[in-house]
Amino acid sequence: MKVALFDFDRTIYKHETFTLLMRFLQRHEQYGNRYKKFMRRLMPVYFLYKVKMTPEKTMRKKAMEIYLKTFEGLSELELRAYFQEMAREMADDFNQEVINRLNWHHQQGHRVLVISGAFDVMLDEVLKELPIDEKLGTQVPFENGKLVKVRELSHVHERQKLVRIEESLEGVEVNWEESYAYGDSIYDVDVLDLVGHPVAVQPDVELKRYAKEQGWEIIEE
Repeated sequence: MKVALFDFDRTIYKHETFTLLMRFLQRHEQYGNRYKKFMRRLMPVYFLYKVKMTPEKTMRKKAMEIYLKTFEGLSELELRAYFQEMAREMADDFNQEVINRLNWHHQQGHRVLVISGAFDVMLDEVLKELPIDEKLGTQVPFENGKLVKVRELSHVHERQKLVRIEESLEGVEVNWEESYAYGDSIYDVDVLDLVGHPVAVQPDVELKRYAKEQGWEIIEE
């Protein structure tokens, strides 16, 4: 089997998801009054990152946990409804070239996986209309249909992506040399290196340099 692995932020979606998450919460009619509390929790973490006392991956993980804490007590249906609203706003900012590639892989019978640090519930709602076999995102903890108290998330980032891919494809014989992967960041290199056809999408400076050295395909707008 051939697989096609897609990142989400700045790959399928043109922008950084967390920026949208903050903006969407701030102006949300029902939950916007929770934004100030969210920011009070976030700022100490962000400050430590800016003064280089906390690595970026730690800051991102903590930021995801703090964001989710904002919605503790909501039902799964309520949280899904929130992300359904967000999906309508995001639809116009998908990278059409990447969507075309995704559809092509589906038509070719490749197994299409999205692997991202974004919340799995968000990916479910935002990517609902696309032919994706599995969405591997940061898992949101529900119990008895409600969001439980958020202590620590298993954030899907860097090498954790490889773990989730391995779990998803356990028992499947994959032709890695004929498979594809799409990502935007130097943090995606582990995934991109898995396949014979890696594609850098809107790459950051480090990934662009590495992709050129390796002779990889680069998609830029």
